[in-house]
Amino acid sequence: MTEMMPISEAREHLAEVVGRARYAKEETVLTHYGQPVAVVISIETYQKLTQGTADVPTYDLPAEIQAQIDEGRRHPERRSPRPRRAGRRMTA
Repeated sequence: MTEMMPISEAREHLAEVVGRARYAKEETVLTHYGQPVAVVISIETYQKLTQGTADVPTYDLPAEIQAQIDEGRRHPERRSPRPRRAGRRMTA
């Protein structure tokens, strides 16, 4: 089962998220403003994805997740750069 979780919530429950990946082999998709940005997976799954084999050379994201990524890339706010933060001035 793939769970989607905001990064802020995952930060508060990191041990639980890692435990699900490590022991239950469950993926957790981390979101930022509702858009998927990263996935927490077990090291075994990661190694399979990065090393690949002749039988499984690539990994395709589930269609639901790929659709959300594509939607996030089309989001109108993503077309304009984020405003820069004002720099901090050092006072003597």
